Amino acid sequence: MATIKAFAHLNELTKDVTNDYYLTPETRGTLYTEDIIKRIADREIATSNVNGTSFVGTFFDECTRALTEGYNVVTPLFRASLGLQGVVYSYDLGHTVSADRLNTSVKLTQGDDARKAVSSLSVEIHKDPGSGAPVIQSVMDPNKKEADTIYVGNMVLIQGLNIALRGDDPTVGITFTPAGSDSDSPSEISEAGDTPAVASTPAPVFISPDKVYPNTNTKLQFTLPAAVTAGQWNVKVVSQASGNSKMTLKEPRENTYAYTVTVV
Repeated sequence: MATIKAFAHLNELTKDVTNDYYLTPETRGTLYTEDIIKRIADREIATSNVNGTSFVGTFFDECTRALTEGYNVVTPLFRASLGLQGVVYSYDLGHTVSADRLNTSVKLTQGDDARKAVSSLSVEIHKDPGSGAPVIQSVMDPNKKEADTIYVGNMVLIQGLNIALRGDDPTVGITFTPAGSDSDSPSEISEAGDTPAVASTPAPVFISPDKVYPNTNTKLQFTLPAAVTAGQWNVKVVSQASGNSKMTLKEPRENTYAYTVTVV
């Protein structure tokens, strides 16, 4: 049985109940057509005689064509049908109405296989890190796009929400801590590129904002320091950014990625 993670947010709308929360699922990132095809190939499903990108593109193109011809489309993942909104009058009856008078859309609902798959999920619930706090959604090599896997000396892409590294607090930045280690205090943090103090047990590695580009609310990209050696690491982001505002918070906020990252 698969398990997903979700954040619990205090429900501010209920007056009589003070301990109820609503949930939002944690998103690990976005997968595009080529990413799904790679996952299929990684499962060693035969693709040698088929151009996966071309086949999947043709499949969805034909689904779109069928919808524009007035068909409903049913797949294991989704059910699709056309939707129409707008006003017509008696003098329009029997005539063709131009598209600019109507709001046409595609309505998507879950397919049978998708419904069955998510109905068996277990949900691990975490407290909301706080309004405007950084939320790490994925850590990967931007070229290889393997979830939770990065490579010594290569580029690293962190995606998330409110993760822009802004503020003058010395803790603002990205910290890599060896998995299983409980210590990442500033006194034990090495500057990016320094040699770990103890070779057998790597010290936490701190990456300052000036080493990160792009540095936005949704993307942080940087070269992995040599001090982050092969093994299992935890990743933390600390920022004083205030959502989409250019203002900074008085106190820094942090978020540790929910998954252990493998460095190869």
